[in-house]
Amino acid sequence: MAETNFQAQPNISLLFAKDSSTTALGTAHVAADNWLALPVISFTMPHDSAALDVGPARSGTLAQLENQGRHRRGLNTWTFDVSFKGTPNAVLGVCQWAFGDGASSADLNANLGIGTGTANAATMTHGTATANHTTVIFQNAGSDASANDIVVRGCIVQSFTLKESVDADGGQMICDATFWTAYPPTEAANTITADATDYATPKSIFSKSTTSFNSEALLLSSWELTTSRSLERISSQDYSSYLPFGYAQTSPWEATGTLVAKRDDSIYDALSVMQGSSTGVNISIDESSGFTLDIPDAMTDASTVDAGGSYLFQTIPFRAFAASTTAAIWTLAIS
Repeated sequence: MAETNFQAQPNISLLFAKDSSTTALGTAHVAADNWLALPVISFTMPHDSAALDVGPARSGTLAQLENQGRHRRGLNTWTFDVSFKGTPNAVLGVCQWAFGDGASSADLNANLGIGTGTANAATMTHGTATANHTTVIFQNAGSDASANDIVVRGCIVQSFTLKESVDADGGQMICDATFWTAYPPTEAANTITADATDYATPKSIFSKSTTSFNSEALLLSSWELTTSRSLERISSQDYSSYLPFGYAQTSPWEATGTLVAKRDDSIYDALSVMQGSSTGVNISIDESSGFTLDIPDAMTDASTVDAGGSYLFQTIPFRAFAASTTAAIWTLAIS
C-alpha cells in the first residue's frame, strides 16, 4: 500500500542562515546562528541524486551490462532558484551570499572575487570559515513522514537579478537568486526556528525619484540588473563521503541589465552614447531616501525602439564595467 504522507507546496517555508561570524564551508549552520525568514515568493528545490556515467561496451556484446554503470557523486553540484520580495534584508542577504558584502551599502568591486573577504580570491576551501555561504532549510519539504525538512549547506549565490516594472508585481522590486552548492541536501527532523521574520515593505519603482543615464533624466517603465559568475566544485576528497576540496570561481563577475524608458528629449540627448563611443557612462537609479543604485561605467548594447504600445519606449540594454582592477562595478545603498 502506498504511503499516506505528502507535502503541500503552500506549507513549505524557507529559512536562511545569515551571520556576521564565520562558519566552516561544508558545515551546516546551527540553531545558535542567526536565521532569517525572508519574504520568499517562489522557489525550486534540490534533491540528493547522482548522475549516471556509462563505461564503454565490450566488443561482441550487443547490450549494456550492469558493470558499465557508475554513479558519479564526486561530480555533483546542486542549484535551486529563489524569488524574494525586494526588501533590504533580502537584497543584502543575497549580496552577502554572492560576493561577501551584506552591509547597508553592498558594493560589487572588481577585486571581490568569490567573496571570502580576501581580495581577488577565486577559491573557497572545505573546512575554512567564511561568512559568504549560507545554510537553507526547506521546512516541511522532506519526503519522510518524520524527517520532514530539507537542509542544504554550503550555499552561495551564483547569479541574481534585481528588477522593477510598472506593469508587474504591483511595481515592487523582485530579487531572483540562483543558489549553488557542492554539498548534498539532507532530509532531517529539524527544530531550528527563525530569529527574525522579514515583513518590511519591498522597494518599488513608484518610489523612484531620480533615474539618470549619462546625466539625462529618464522616466522608467522597467529596469533590471543581473549579476553572475561561473562556479565549479574542486574534485572529491574520497569516494565514500564525496566531499569536495572546495569551490572555484571560474569566470569574472558580469553585470548586465536593461532600462526601458519613455522615448523623449532625454533619449535624443543620449543618442551619441547609444551610437557608441566605447566609453562607460553613469547610470543612477535612486529613491529620495533608502535606495541608491549607482553604475559608474556602463556601455549600451544595441538599443532599440519599442513601438508595441500606445506610445513609444526606448529599450536600453547595458553592460557594467569596472574602471580599474579595484573600482566598483556597481554600488547599492538600501535601507
